[in-house]
Amino acid sequence: MESQQVDGVANLYMVNNGKRIQVRMQKLKSERSSEKLIATLTEQVPALMVNNNVPGLSMAILRSSDLFWSGVFGVQSNITKEPVTQETVFEAASLSKPVFAYAVLKLCEDKKLDLDVPLVEYLPDPYIPDEPRVKLLTLRHVLSHSTGFPNWRPEGKPLKMYFTPGERFSYSGEGYQYLQTVVEHIIGKNLPDYMLAEFLQPLGMNNSRFVWTGDENLSVAVGHAENGEAKEKYLWKEMNAAASLHSTPNDFANFMCAVMRPIVDHPAHLGVKMAGEILKEQIKINDSVPWDDDWPKPEITTSDLAGWGLGWGIQHTGEGDSIWHWGDNGNYRAFALGDPNGGHGFVIMTNGKKGQKVINSIMKDIIGGEYPGVDLLHIA
Repeated sequence: MESQQVDGVANLYMVNNGKRIQVRMQKLKSERSSEKLIATLTEQVPALMVNNNVPGLSMAILRSSDLFWSGVFGVQSNITKEPVTQETVFEAASLSKPVFAYAVLKLCEDKKLDLDVPLVEYLPDPYIPDEPRVKLLTLRHVLSHSTGFPNWRPEGKPLKMYFTPGERFSYSGEGYQYLQTVVEHIIGKNLPDYMLAEFLQPLGMNNSRFVWTGDENLSVAVGHAENGEAKEKYLWKEMNAAASLHSTPNDFANFMCAVMRPIVDHPAHLGVKMAGEILKEQIKINDSVPWDDDWPKPEITTSDLAGWGLGWGIQHTGEGDSIWHWGDNGNYRAFALGDPNGGHGFVIMTNGKKGQKVINSIMKDIIGGEYPGVDLLHIA
């Protein structure tokens, strides 16, 4: 079944092994529910994009740990009007974090790093001078966002620790930056090249890069402001483990399949035991987040339904446990969720500042259920 609007907003099709084909939909509970879902998305997504000034959106839906359906909508740029395709690259923003976390866990599996050895033992110089609590900080704290760091250090000011590591959840890109320096020291190689050769390409992420110099021979979506104005593409000439991944939903869906269904003896996959560690909640998340003006609040609210594991958010709902993460690079917004038990999930990437509002409006239609972590972290 194929639906396409040549001169409209939507361009939808089924894919199988990366090829555009016309097939019967059998991955959902019934063909009727499949048709209803795609019809709902076909109808709702273009209108939501227009209402929120989001020019382009791309999504991939997983069923039973396989790519079930891909949908692309709109344009890469409001200026060029070039349509979004399956190969269109978006800034994945913080979806960088679970990919980098996966590589780090592979280094743990290979005995080059340890989840619970203080990171100061891997580097010759202290990451924060004159801060004794940094000596307690481990890889586990970084991946579970319990380092005690803010999200990012204030511009022109030194990095501070606000809590003892492990004391409470506080989302932090700075923690990943610290871990990146450790990994670079351990592997002794160019980290973007290492990630590309050891993980991105073997995991089927052929259109993904951790740096973007402008010389890549890949089609890239341009970010757009809240009013829909196209902005010049920012160049990420150095890797940022927390934020610089450029990818497509299909690529990221391939990565999620590896997380949820590791293949024995696959060189880039984690073993079953280590893959299982990803799904274990390390700390409860709370409603005091670094992007709010009142952070850090002394009194916090947590939920038994939402925590953080090793690189992923973990939510516990009536539908079971699932892993999730979002991405926010300002004018790019993204979201991914996976159900490891059933192998179901989705990835959505947008090139508009209000993209998360579109995502929030459709994600319950895609896979159902509640999103307690999204509510606690004020992701909108």
